[in-house]
Amino acid sequence: MEFKTLKNLDVEELLSVFNLSFSDYVVPFHLTRELLNFKIATEKIDLSISVGAFENEKLVGFILQAEKIENGEGVAYNGGTGVVPEGRGKGLVRKMYDFIIPVLKERNINTLILEVIDENQKAIRAYENLGFIIVRRLLCFNGNINLIKNNSEIVIKELTDFQWETFASFRDIEPSWQGSVFVLKDMKKDCTILGAFKEERLVGYAVYNSVVRKIYQVAVDKNYRKQGVATTLFDAIKSDINGQTVSLNNVDEISEGTSNFLSKIGLENKVSQFEMTRTI
Repeated sequence: MEFKTLKNLDVEELLSVFNLSFSDYVVPFHLTRELLNFKIATEKIDLSISVGAFENEKLVGFILQAEKIENGEGVAYNGGTGVVPEGRGKGLVRKMYDFIIPVLKERNINTLILEVIDENQKAIRAYENLGFIIVRRLLCFNGNINLIKNNSEIVIKELTDFQWETFASFRDIEPSWQGSVFVLKDMKKDCTILGAFKEERLVGYAVYNSVVRKIYQVAVDKNYRKQGVATTLFDAIKSDINGQTVSLNNVDEISEGTSNFLSKIGLENKVSQFEMTRTI
């Protein structure tokens, strides 16, 4: 068995192994080449710090990773770990981390972060054995936005840029990696940014991708909640995506108001994840 980065790996080989690895997952899913490339681009996956396990020069396992340096702290995000069925039971995930951690340390990475479905107890135990600890539970919502009554006093306008300082003041919780400022700041061309205004004052916002129908961030000024601001924002999103299904992943479970609202408008929380971290 050989371990090396995925820097020179053909995307088609990665796609094939990715889909085989997740074909019998707790929540099975399948990516096209376009969706895998989209994932790599939008999550800032760096194949030069991602690692693969190769048997007879054939990829049998992988860890996709991204990195950021913020406030002097280096963080590596695990955007997906997979091992083909015949490669399991050989400790490949531990061996891949053993290979890549020295590389990450050289790049001043000191924290590892990942997400794992909360029902996947086998994976959770494996990560705990590797030194990861659970830091929070994230709820994933999906479904069709129901017909809801909006507030005629709220005016929705498409914004041309992110207003991060104002947006941050509206939020109660810190977004996970996929919806973080670090990821979204380079995704403006792929996102629609809606602002909700009351008497010309910005009181709420939403950031989403209408093609993949995924909402990355949504929040309302604390002084304007329960006034139909979020309802009006979601009504605008529903209109933009022609009533199709939409997803909003990784809502921190401590934000009960957000969870209750999403359920009320028709989105379902069928899957939840634990965010886990480890220092190196």
